[in-house]
Amino acid sequence: MENLIVIEGKEKYQYKDIKGLIENFINKNYFSMSEEERKNELEKKTIANTIQGNIKIVKLEKDKKDFEENAFILYDEISYILSMLKYNKIILLERTDANIFGRYINKENMQDNYIIINKFADEIMKKYLKNN
Repeated sequence: MENLIVIEGKEKYQYKDIKGLIENFINKNYFSMSEEERKNELEKKTIANTIQGNIKIVKLEKDKKDFEENAFILYDEISYILSMLKYNKIILLERTDANIFGRYINKENMQDNYIIINKFADEIMKKYLKNN
C-alpha cells in the first residue's frame, strides 16, 4: 500500500512520498527549479485553480503566518497542496502510519488504514504554517 492516494475526478494516483505528489500536481521538474521559478510556477497553478471559483488568493511571506481561512494560501508547495484539498480540487488519502500530513492531527482514535486529509486541511495548514 502506498502512503498517499490522490483522487482527481475519475483518476486515482498513488505516491510513496510528498515529493512524487508535488512533482505530479505542480511540475515534474519542481525540485530542480530555482526559487524564483518555483514561486512563479506556484502562482500560475494557483491562478488556474481559483479563477473559475472566484476564490481569494492570499500570498504569505516567510515572516507572516496569519492567514485568512476562506482563501487559497500561497506560501509554498505544501500550502498549495493543502489549499487544493481545502477547496476539494483533489482528494487526498494518507496511510495512517505515514505521518506526512497526518503528523499535524490527532490520530489517537482512528481505526482506518487511511485518513481523508481534506477533512483536516485547515487544521493542518495552521499547524504547518506555525512551524515553518
